[in-house]
Amino acid sequence: MADLQKRSEWYRQRGNTMDEVLGVLDAPAWSGLAADAFRQRLRVVRDAARVASTRHSEAGAASKGWAQALFTLQHKADNALEEAVQAQADLAAAQAAQAALAGDHTALLDALEALQRTYSTYANAAPPAGTPAPTGLELAAARRQAETVGDELSRAGRSVEEAQQWLDQARRDAQAAQAEYKHEEDTFVRTMGDTLSGALEHATAPDLKQYTSAVGKLTSIEKLDTATVSPLMGVLSRLTPAELKLLLAGDPSLVQQFWEHPPAPEMVAGWWNGLTPEVRTALIQAAPGIFGNLPGLPYSDRDRANRISYKEAMKDPNLTAEQRAVLDKMKRALNPPADDVPVQVVAFNLYAKPPMVAVGYGDLDACENTTWCASGMGFGAKDALDSWSDAAKNLWNTQKYRMGVGSPGVIACLEYDNPDVVGVNFRDAAKKGASRFAAELDGNAAARAVFGPGPAPITVTAHSYGTTMAACALTLTHTPVDAFVMVGSAGIDITLVPSLAAVHAGNIYTTAATGDHLAPLGSAVSGRAEPNPGVADSLNPAIGGAESFSSDGDGKDLEPVDGHNPLGTKGSSKPGGLGNAEPSEDHGYFDPNTQALFNIAATTSGQPNKVNGGLTDTGAAAAEHNRQVTENIDRLSRQTGLGR
Repeated sequence: MADLQKRSEWYRQRGNTMDEVLGVLDAPAWSGLAADAFRQRLRVVRDAARVASTRHSEAGAASKGWAQALFTLQHKADNALEEAVQAQADLAAAQAAQAALAGDHTALLDALEALQRTYSTYANAAPPAGTPAPTGLELAAARRQAETVGDELSRAGRSVEEAQQWLDQARRDAQAAQAEYKHEEDTFVRTMGDTLSGALEHATAPDLKQYTSAVGKLTSIEKLDTATVSPLMGVLSRLTPAELKLLLAGDPSLVQQFWEHPPAPEMVAGWWNGLTPEVRTALIQAAPGIFGNLPGLPYSDRDRANRISYKEAMKDPNLTAEQRAVLDKMKRALNPPADDVPVQVVAFNLYAKPPMVAVGYGDLDACENTTWCASGMGFGAKDALDSWSDAAKNLWNTQKYRMGVGSPGVIACLEYDNPDVVGVNFRDAAKKGASRFAAELDGNAAARAVFGPGPAPITVTAHSYGTTMAACALTLTHTPVDAFVMVGSAGIDITLVPSLAAVHAGNIYTTAATGDHLAPLGSAVSGRAEPNPGVADSLNPAIGGAESFSSDGDGKDLEPVDGHNPLGTKGSSKPGGLGNAEPSEDHGYFDPNTQALFNIAATTSGQPNKVNGGLTDTGAAAAEHNRQVTENIDRLSRQTGLGR
């Protein structure tokens, strides 16, 4: 007990010392990757020392409690043993007395019976000469003596019963003491196990040589010209797999740094191309959370890494409700759009807030064209990984079987914090998500250019607020995409995208169904420019520069869209929700057999000539709409006295 308390105090003092060191080494005294890694490792060891201190203290308390319980139980056991010994002796004495009295009582009864016969025989006649005849007094005395011995025998019987009961009780007391001892012993063992289990977790130093080597390399990385080489690229190129694994163990937040600020994809692709297959495998196993989400790598390697992370997450007992929801929806997302079609996990960041995922359909390293599908308001991984992946599968099937693409690639991308009905009115989510989405698009181009079979068309289709985010992302890309298709847009933020000419896309298309009242409402309330002039609010600007196509059906084979969401509501015969947010069954933008999905497939596969209903340039309509908006605002200003 005393030793445990001493250890507790030792760990407490070490934790306090490390706290003091952290205070001295905090920024700006020391900054950079090496400083971050060292401080994070020191925090982990400090926290582990404090946990060890607390748990050793608890173990000491448990030991003291066990000692007290042991003393009490030993006293009970000793008393039970003494009682049993005394009861056994009393029982033996009582049984001996009972046996003796039983013999005496039997002899007295036999004698009394003989006296009774003699007395009866000679009660009215004289006995023969020399034959004694008992008197009535003698007979009464013999009867009293037999009764007295009978009473004593009864008392002896009761003494035997009492002694037996006492002995039985003593035995029960002994058994109870033994059971209580076993219970207390088990409790103590369990308490000690629970208390000390993991008490030293992370407190022991890692392989010191490798860890100090990693920190040393990080220090040298920070001396590089960051204008040409990012520090994170230096981490990848300088650290061995073992060093990288140790660094992540000390600073798990590094995974999120790579997610939010990935190195230039073309540099990543070139570096990865120079590694042997064995080194690639070692890196993937050492840091699947980094390499599964690293733009510029082949998608087969990213899939390998993300499958490792996915399997590990399935065994994590501490997942949040959001994370469990993503894993549940992941099962459906991993189903292929058709038999024998590859499914690749393009991104898997379950521990981001919120969780973020991307799943691809087709062989993304060799497909004829790749289409990235960016989801909109309320369609993050935790809420809509299943339905948005279904929308992407519908697009894959339409490209394959209706547009004649031999091997399409389609990615359901949910890699940003999709806003809710309040956040959708602001640019924050779009701005934050844009840099990650831009890196993914450039990574796609870099991977195809470096790993073959050569460059292939890359297109983007986005829905709702996804168009706001994707338009911003496409101003940040280094490699233009072949087409950008906006579907039910929630508007373009002109502070981020001043015009569609700033979007790095060869062709830009847009569509808005007449029955979708929510999309134009979103652009009007937020003040964003509407890319579909025909549905723009009379006081809200439009933005031209795209070609529009119809989503209202052709009156023949292709169905109209009658609401906002990508997929219609099962079992519903008419749209519902705010602004027809929920289309009727089979009448969402990405439902099979809608004019919208047919035209989305045509434009994303580089076949605008197949667009059903043709294409219309929005430039003139947007200009006319904006002229009318100016007049409407001037008229309103005069009416309210706010104008000149």
